[in-house]
Amino acid sequence: MNKIHLRIGSALDNQLVIEESGIDPYHLELFSDSDGNVFITDLNTKNGTYVNGKELEGFKLLNLGDKVVLGQHHLFRWEPYILKTTQPETKSSKQNQEPVQIADLNKNKKLNKELVAIYSLIVIVLVLMGYVLD
Repeated sequence: MNKIHLRIGSALDNQLVIEESGIDPYHLELFSDSDGNVFITDLNTKNGTYVNGKELEGFKLLNLGDKVVLGQHHLFRWEPYILKTTQPETKSSKQNQEPVQIADLNKNKKLNKELVAIYSLIVIVLVLMGYVLD
């Protein structure tokens, strides 16, 4: 699963720029880890960040449906910025992913067999070199 990291604010060097009153130049960061957990961090803003009506201090793990407001009035819809693979899986999407996971496992097994063969050849060469040098 892919990770994301977005810095959001009114400054033009942010990954997501929101030019609106009440948005600080560097307002918040949104981070998704490889497990699909989504974290939000307020960057010590003057105008504040609110999650479900409570002012955010530091960082917080977000859950689908959490309402994020920047400043006093900008509703920030954060879910579209998260990769679809971090969304909860439905039964049908899980079924669609199983063949890919099995294919990935088979690919890893093939790679492991190839590595074992390569390392075995290296050991054989080293042993033979030991006999030749003696």
